[in-house]
Amino acid sequence: MLFNFSPAIEAGIEAGKYAQVFSNGIPIGMARDAVTGKFVAHAVAATVDGNPLSPLISPLQFVTKGANIIQTHMGFQETYQQIGALQSGLQTLQNSVGVLQATTALIGVGTVASVALGAVNLQQTLKLRKEVEQMRLEVKNGFIDLKQALKKQGAEIRQIIEEVAQDIKFEQHRVILVQAYGLFSQALQRFRSAMQIKDDDRRNAEIDAVRGMLFEALAGYTNPQLLEENCIAGQLRRLECAWAIEQTIVVTYQVQNEVSAVSDRLGHLEEDIRDRACMTVAKCESYDELDFLFPELSRIRNHDLAVVETWKNQVNWVRSLSPSGLKLLSSADFNTSEFNSSEYKDTPQTDQSTIALAVPPEQLAYENLSEKSHFYSLRDQLRFMFQPELREDYKAHINEQGALAGYKTLVPKNLQQASDLAIANLYYYFKIRDESEIIDNSEEEELGIYTKLCDLLATENWQEADNETAEIIFQLSKQEYKMSSEYANNVSADDFRIIDKFWLKYSKGRFGFSVQKRIWQEESEESDKLGEFDNNKIYARFCEAVGWRVINGCLLSSYLNFTLNAPLGHFPVAVAGQGWSAASFLESLTWKL
Repeated sequence: MLFNFSPAIEAGIEAGKYAQVFSNGIPIGMARDAVTGKFVAHAVAATVDGNPLSPLISPLQFVTKGANIIQTHMGFQETYQQIGALQSGLQTLQNSVGVLQATTALIGVGTVASVALGAVNLQQTLKLRKEVEQMRLEVKNGFIDLKQALKKQGAEIRQIIEEVAQDIKFEQHRVILVQAYGLFSQALQRFRSAMQIKDDDRRNAEIDAVRGMLFEALAGYTNPQLLEENCIAGQLRRLECAWAIEQTIVVTYQVQNEVSAVSDRLGHLEEDIRDRACMTVAKCESYDELDFLFPELSRIRNHDLAVVETWKNQVNWVRSLSPSGLKLLSSADFNTSEFNSSEYKDTPQTDQSTIALAVPPEQLAYENLSEKSHFYSLRDQLRFMFQPELREDYKAHINEQGALAGYKTLVPKNLQQASDLAIANLYYYFKIRDESEIIDNSEEEELGIYTKLCDLLATENWQEADNETAEIIFQLSKQEYKMSSEYANNVSADDFRIIDKFWLKYSKGRFGFSVQKRIWQEESEESDKLGEFDNNKIYARFCEAVGWRVINGCLLSSYLNFTLNAPLGHFPVAVAGQGWSAASFLESLTWKL
């Protein structure tokens, strides 16, 4: 993140008259006189990768007016005039929670339609927040009138909103969210009043009470059972609300000069965002979900985490100041400085209204990556943002496999400079190659019994390709439509890998036996943790994960989704059979592939 200052300060920095303030080599958004050390200005804007800083949750004020907020460490009475930045930041957090929570009225609980996710994606949510900030929309009890706000989205969206409103399960969630938001709002109002109290003991007692209310509100958003009942989009929106409340809790410690607690809570928040983001991405099983998650989590990683990290650096920097440095900071008056932000506020790049209306750069970047990557590669590129050590693991695998294959350019030095796109795609290139005997399907005469299957897959005729897969397996097993694991026993691992390779290739990694194997193993591991290692229960959870509708052991083919938007592992299905035979077949894949 790069900070921008008013033109006068920027010119002074360029001339060597002023210098940015750094903490462990990282800028914290302040400038000081290069000779006297006097603090002269705070940053008035910031950019991330050339784009204006525009976090989804975190207040901009905590970065661009960090100097004002930092001064609260100096003692409340002396910096009473500095609380404006905090008040503004609290309002931003309240608006964020209100809008993010309101979108759950369209997302609902459980399965969500792709059109609904598109209606409340990152771009649409930023627009809704701007409407709330400009008071064109009102948040009531933590919700807004989405039918009115999204009226231009069409009749289908209005119908979904109606259906969600009538859903009993969502109504149970809604009651809890209304209560949590109500408590959050009450806490904020009490907090604002507390900051007007000049008596230290009375003020701190009130702030302590506010913090207790905030922790209670937080519990409403982080309830594990309620989170588990939601789709991953609904989970993410609740977690985003929780992260906003966490930042409010940090502010309560900050105004009490509890710098150790502030640093600790910010560190915890940063870790929680990374961990929860990784868990959310791991649950992503469809392009619709990825379309929603990728831009939004990219914004959180590049903007919100940048705010949290800078905030923590500011606090740690204050803790490291000498007594003379603390005195200089407490005496600085940024609000009346001749170098305030009024000189900079009309600069086009800081116009947040324009930012809210534009297509987010994260969305454009995702669309570009989608043209060059398959599902698993895209998902891992998102994981790299929050789990950089995973990228290192992938680089090591690519280096090892590249050396075995004689690719002299795939050395650590080159891989270090490679994009996440290149690393993820290379990893899956080697992974797929290693998992199967690669057949050159450009030479049709060598395909033999797989020729028709390849033709069907190439034209995305998933239904007929599924039937053809079953025919091939039956033919190779020398059996005739007998539903049992003997198919797997009698068909060679090589043949399974060949068929799997074709499905992976033409579905861009979404369908195939190896995909089903991975999901089956995940459900088996989960059952083992619960002490319920039962193939019937595992099979039931597997069916739910891959989108198979089964009633009394019978798979309902009318519910199959013969499109590329079907859940991961949706195909092949015909070869597996039904009921116990399907479970037995899927279990056998764990040792066949």
